[in-house]
Amino acid sequence: MDNEKLFELMAKVYSELQSTKSEMQNGLKEVKEKLEKVENAVTGLEYKLKETKKTLYDGYAQNTESIKRIEIKLDEISEKVDKHDIKIQVIEGGEKAL
Repeated sequence: MDNEKLFELMAKVYSELQSTKSEMQNGLKEVKEKLEKVENAVTGLEYKLKETKKTLYDGYAQNTESIKRIEIKLDEISEKVDKHDIKIQVIEGGEKAL
């Protein structure tokens, strides 16, 4: 192989290497852009999840408070019903004595 053919072969290899390098850099740039989009999407999902979690917890707390209030009212009503039952028994017992 003479020097001229060797030089042409080296020039061709160098050109192909430069082309491959350029393609790899473009591919890497695309990968970085897609990764950035994925990171932004994940960040958005994390924010939405955090807000949803907060909303669900607030709803849970409100439901718990409502249940407590209902239980208190139910206890009050039960006491009144018990007192009325006793009064009815006393009244019915008094009528039987007459």
